Amino acid sequence: MLLPIVSVLLLALSLTAAYEVSFDNRRWLIDGQETFLIGGSFHYPRATPDEWPAIFSEMKANGLNLIQTYVFWDLHEPTEGEYNFPDDPKDPANLVLFLQEAQKAGLYVHLRVGPYACAEWTNGGIPVWMETHHKDSIFRTDDDFWLQKIEDFWDKTFEVVSDAGLMASAGGPIVMAQIENEYGNIEYGYGSGGAAYVKKVADYATNHPISKEVPIVMCQQGEGVGSTPPENVINACNGYYCDNWIERHAAANPDHPHMFTENWPGWFQKWGEAVPHRPASDVAFSVARWFAKGGSFMNYYMAFGGTSFGRKVGGPNIVTSYDYDVAINEYGYRAEPKFSLLTMLHKAIYSVQDVMFTMEPLSSTNGTNCEIQSYYKEDKCVLFLSNIGLDGEECEFYGEFKIPSWSTSIVVGKANNGQCSGMEEIYGTKTSLEEAGVANKLSYGEAEDIVVGELAVKSTVAVPTSKDAASDNVVLNESPLEQLALTDDFTDYVWYTFNYDSPADSKASVLEFELATSGGVGLMVFVDGELKNTERAISDSTSQLEDINYATHLSISIPLKEGANDISILSTSMGLKNYGPYLERNRVGIVSDILVDGKVCDGGIVHTVGMDGEGGAGVTKRTGKARSDKSLTWYTTTFASPADIADRVVGVDLSAMGKGAAYLNGNHIGRFWDMKAKDEGCNACDEKDYTGGYEAARCRTGCGELSQTVYKLPSIWFNKGGENELLLFVEEAGEGDVEVKIVDVKMM
Repeated sequence: MLLPIVSVLLLALSLTAAYEVSFDNRRWLIDGQETFLIGGSFHYPRATPDEWPAIFSEMKANGLNLIQTYVFWDLHEPTEGEYNFPDDPKDPANLVLFLQEAQKAGLYVHLRVGPYACAEWTNGGIPVWMETHHKDSIFRTDDDFWLQKIEDFWDKTFEVVSDAGLMASAGGPIVMAQIENEYGNIEYGYGSGGAAYVKKVADYATNHPISKEVPIVMCQQGEGVGSTPPENVINACNGYYCDNWIERHAAANPDHPHMFTENWPGWFQKWGEAVPHRPASDVAFSVARWFAKGGSFMNYYMAFGGTSFGRKVGGPNIVTSYDYDVAINEYGYRAEPKFSLLTMLHKAIYSVQDVMFTMEPLSSTNGTNCEIQSYYKEDKCVLFLSNIGLDGEECEFYGEFKIPSWSTSIVVGKANNGQCSGMEEIYGTKTSLEEAGVANKLSYGEAEDIVVGELAVKSTVAVPTSKDAASDNVVLNESPLEQLALTDDFTDYVWYTFNYDSPADSKASVLEFELATSGGVGLMVFVDGELKNTERAISDSTSQLEDINYATHLSISIPLKEGANDISILSTSMGLKNYGPYLERNRVGIVSDILVDGKVCDGGIVHTVGMDGEGGAGVTKRTGKARSDKSLTWYTTTFASPADIADRVVGVDLSAMGKGAAYLNGNHIGRFWDMKAKDEGCNACDEKDYTGGYEAARCRTGCGELSQTVYKLPSIWFNKGGENELLLFVEEAGEGDVEVKIVDVKMM
């Protein structure tokens, strides 16, 4: 039975624009056309608007017919009650323009409106003011205030896209909407409140006019992940493989399509990790198995990952690049063989989808690990021949098709009385590798025509003192205050400064406190303005049920002189946790009394919020003396734009700059860090020989190397025909001389 979602009565003037979206358990019907939907995720803030059309064009060339994106709540309501849906064509937050460009490229849109995104985006995309201004509210559960706030945001988002004519009922590209995200994975942590929340958000969506226009989706919401999906929304699966989920979903929802909303073709990378890779043949195997078993919607998370500009990357401690090892890399190039192997697969699936629409697959086996899924329509037959074995042994089918381990081939033929003859292989997830071509990789050659001037010290940040008076960015309190309560996460930095009267000289006094680690906090400890120690406290826990306070007890050795000592502790966040329950419990900075040699420091704490010069302008309130450690220093350099910059793909090599943040003409490039991956644990994973379930630790390259060296410079940020300023804040200096290089980024 075909289930209509939208049937809109419009004036004759508008009839040519409107279209209907329908589905059944085997297919989608969009604007009267039966189709499978093969999509890819692309987050609009992770590329600049001038790049969007080219990326959409590549997605279309890759054989995709749909794009999926989150709507990031913190981006569109950075201050409570003040919505930011800009119409500036240069603003990456211009959601309407992004969706319009997708439609121009001939792509449908799956709009994921949150309120929670995950996305390796700080705080999962939830505005920090929700936790700092409303401390009694509990996120993502049956909490009245939370529900009101998210409904307000959803109402505003749906108003924006509807007013712009972006819904299917107006001829726009949006064909489905998703509420919440992977909630079933954490619902157990909320007890009865979680189940009530799921029902309320589902009821909100299905009672909203939007549900009369497009299907409503929730992903990871039941069928084996710990919760029951609502009847009035479509459940979907996320993971590396979802073909074995289809049987459970079909039993629970026989009229619903099977949706694979996130097929992870790679993975993200953290500082201190080597680069993860997922073999193209394994991605293709996952996709082929999905459609073989009866799937009708599959989306790559990501198709284009891009760059986490500014301070938006979450984790914590995730690198600025969000390349994700996908078919279209961070710089917009085709990554081979992944791009070509998947393009051929999509073409093959579209070529046989008409046969697959009309029936459930007929499954059979041909020996151990050898499976067949068959489809028949009139005189046509389509067979998916799979070898799920791990031992390197081939599966032989019909005396002519030899299928390698951990692969699937698609075979077509003539149907006659339930038999298939005259068969021909049109695609194989491993047998087509040779046709897909050889692997390529990024190369970074110094751009000799972009002459960068010598780095000059613009200013050295003065370390605060215990005598600093209260002001707009200086808060006095008897005990330390949690960092987010002071910053609303508009800065990575808070100083905690106090005076301690030491009874004697000491080479190794002990400084103790509890440090909240939701933000992967780093510390620099200064005594009388001189750097004495650095520490880093990283929490890798994703469950705030087990690790409810995210605090690490630190004992730090520092030298003190007899008498008065000004002790300043700089707390640095590296992006807030983006996954797990109870994100309102995210905390950063010092969350206990501070002790020196066992004695509580009770003379009051001076909290200095932010870093002088932060924001790209380099304007300092106070300039301190240059320190031998070269930390907390603003550097600047200038260079001219080449005439062809709009046609160039360039980056900046910051491998010699230590740890900090970079700006091009006031635009925040992102955080940089000269942190190396471990020397061991790498394995490139051969495409042809790869077998077995993938996880990110299996296949990595770059052990012993810096996690990231080159940072993307969008051409739109250059001053065309003029001078450019590159501004660098070095929080922790590197080991050698400071140096930057502009590089041309190419594929080889």
